[in-house]
Amino acid sequence: MPELYWLLLLLAGVAGWFLAQIFYKNRSKPKIPGEYLKGLNYLLNEQPDKALEVFIDLVDVDTETVETHLVLGNMFRRRGEVDRAIRIHQNLIARPTLEAVNKSTALLELAKDYLKAGLLDRAEALLKNVIEIGIQTDEAYPLLLGLYEQEKEWSLAIETTKKLEKVQGKKMNHITAHYYCELSEVALENKSKDNNESQKSAKQLAKKALSYDKNCARASVLLGHIAMHEENYKSAIKFYIAVARQKPEYLPEVFMDLREAFIKQNDQEGFRQFLRNIKDSNLSGLTLTNLLEDLGEDDIEKQLILDWLLEKSKLSLLEVNGFLKSKTNNNESISELGLSKIQESVEQFISNRSTHQCKQCGFHGKLLYWQCPSCHSWGTVVPVMPSLN
Repeated sequence: MPELYWLLLLLAGVAGWFLAQIFYKNRSKPKIPGEYLKGLNYLLNEQPDKALEVFIDLVDVDTETVETHLVLGNMFRRRGEVDRAIRIHQNLIARPTLEAVNKSTALLELAKDYLKAGLLDRAEALLKNVIEIGIQTDEAYPLLLGLYEQEKEWSLAIETTKKLEKVQGKKMNHITAHYYCELSEVALENKSKDNNESQKSAKQLAKKALSYDKNCARASVLLGHIAMHEENYKSAIKFYIAVARQKPEYLPEVFMDLREAFIKQNDQEGFRQFLRNIKDSNLSGLTLTNLLEDLGEDDIEKQLILDWLLEKSKLSLLEVNGFLKSKTNNNESISELGLSKIQESVEQFISNRSTHQCKQCGFHGKLLYWQCPSCHSWGTVVPVMPSLN
């Protein structure tokens, strides 16, 4: 209600400006419409719905108030009354004498209405019209790009990104790389083609992503998975290790696959050396815990990790849980009934906490999304440690 009230005040101001123009152009016959005064009266008496209806009628009478139409249309869209917003903006576009800049604005606003209503085909056509007019391309291209993302038209998204780069004068390689990764995943899921051809295409697209963004960890993850499927373990190790260099926060997503690749290569010492190289900076508690659960009692790496946990000045809940579980399995004194209950409590707490968070908007979830479902940023959702907050 407060938002609507202030929007109506803005509308009243716009209408007042136009009335002032009429007044000064026609000083001999100054005349303020009674409906306008009635609308102001409703506003002052905190009756915004009645005021809104009055201003609608006023706009219907005064066909010159383009800005007033736009304010009303935006107001309706904000309130979720998309049908009314569409009707107002369509009324504007239908005017044969409408100036190019106003027509472009009306088309853009109508496209936003259609996007809000989920009428993507109509929105796409209007946005292309705006781009063709060439006045508001800096606003139309991002909307068109978001539309293609929503429709998962990744090739069109790549083309639009290149055009937007020219308009904005800056590169968007980070986003383009994700689009190529999306195409790579589509190729892997495409069962209608020959499996070998699909993998070949997926591999080329993932490498194309790396050509746009050398730090695209997602592309390295994809290439590592493809190499594992091809039983090319040496190549898989190379791509998985690249993840630790590109974006170490994504290492937990590939860590167990990396260990398996080392084992398949019969290079357990190489895996332990990798652990030693990253333990001080990049080895998260999530990775340590996953590894502890997967390692057998006789694995040398398990004792290495337990020793590292004891070296830390402070342990996260996830690390405490992994440590307790491991010591319990070893039947040491720490596995008494009381500590067992502590472990159960910690596990229950952790199971209810988010494991991934968006660095851009703070979105929390239990799955890895390469595009944040909340703010739609690419590559900002990362694994996190469960916290007490």
